[in-house]
Amino acid sequence: MRWIDTHIHVSDIGEDSARRGSTLPELLDVLDRCDAALELVVSADFPYLSAMRSDPEGILAANRMVHDLVHEAPGRLYGACMVNPTFTDEALRAMDLCIGEWGFVMLGEMLPYSHDYVMDSDEAERVVRHAAELDVPVQVHLGTYWHKDYEGSTDGMDHLRDMLRCYDRVPEAKYILAHAIGCGPTREFVPWADMFLDVVFGMFGAWPRSFWIEIRDFQALGVPRTVAEVPSDRILAGTDWTTRVGPPFQAYGTMFGVGEAENPFAPEVASFVDYLRDAGASDETVEQIAWRNAAELMGLA
Repeated sequence: MRWIDTHIHVSDIGEDSARRGSTLPELLDVLDRCDAALELVVSADFPYLSAMRSDPEGILAANRMVHDLVHEAPGRLYGACMVNPTFTDEALRAMDLCIGEWGFVMLGEMLPYSHDYVMDSDEAERVVRHAAELDVPVQVHLGTYWHKDYEGSTDGMDHLRDMLRCYDRVPEAKYILAHAIGCGPTREFVPWADMFLDVVFGMFGAWPRSFWIEIRDFQALGVPRTVAEVPSDRILAGTDWTTRVGPPFQAYGTMFGVGEAENPFAPEVASFVDYLRDAGASDETVEQIAWRNAAELMGLA
């Protein structure tokens, strides 16, 4: 089975701040070890992600690192252009280079909580409007779960409200609700998924055709409702898998923030497919979520 994951973070620098010498071979090994024909849409991870919070030059540095990886693996890796709209001129120049010249297929992940901006701003509006002009979708971070002891990135409803205000500014853009359907590593983490769906359906009456939604955790309780209520051509696989552990990197299918040995299911695409079938997905819907929706949205062959 072909499988396209729209939400992957990569870096050629490890947790110890040392530059890795074998990022691409190790990343391709993850694809080779996968039980499906795996393709990844990748954007920058730490330390590049944090550098662009305060340094406009960090935008190009992050995206050049991504370019150097995807350029060597056409048809297997695709680039996503991450920017900080606070540095608007640099962000727009990076988009023209990455999307216009290098062929990146998405703007994102947009990380307002990390880069200290809001989507409902003139700066973000310019960036999102330019993405619409370039005909690429905009992947916007939403906090996946709530936890009583965690703050910041878990403020999911604030993130959704901010994104919806951006939509009011630029309704012609295509929006990906990043990792909206998911869960935490234990039952203490309360998913936002139902509230996200309630708000979108409550505001619009039906799922907007300009919204796509990512499933991060296929075992999440929100998956059956998503399969039943969201149009099947508007659901994506976006697991938020990262290269933070390794190399060698953890198997694709390992949950975000969980070690491979502690993963609650076999880290493989077959597990995702089983969860989708258990949630009521037909063969056609499985294929749409697996790859067809992403390929159509991002113009992938």
